[in-house]
Amino acid sequence: MPQTGLGVALKTLRERRTLSLREIGQLSSVDHAYVYRLETGEKTNPSQDLVEKLLRVLKPGERDTALVIWLVDHADADPSLVEFVLLDPSISIDIFSAAAGVRHRGNKRPDPATLIARIKKAFAEDEDD
Repeated sequence: MPQTGLGVALKTLRERRTLSLREIGQLSSVDHAYVYRLETGEKTNPSQDLVEKLLRVLKPGERDTALVIWLVDHADADPSLVEFVLLDPSISIDIFSAAAGVRHRGNKRPDPATLIARIKKAFAEDEDD
């Protein structure tokens, strides 16, 4: 099973807090095996209640919380884009969601940095109009 954007986000946020799967499971009252399945992409449709339990333990900032909540409903988000955005706190949730929603012709998808730069440029041009 390929990793999902949600899985990348949960794993990154868990690792930021230096929590093991067992620790997050104990602290959130969510089975650690289920958290693992979410992180690896084996499971993709967690309930809102379960996500809230995980977020209470992970304690991400406002933007990263919004990112995780957005990813719950967008299982097709590019994991590499999610990873890139999590590493750059200057990228807003609006820029991320616009970039994640871009559809590409063929199999060639621009790298996340190029895609974000294009979206930022488009947003800046809209502001200038």
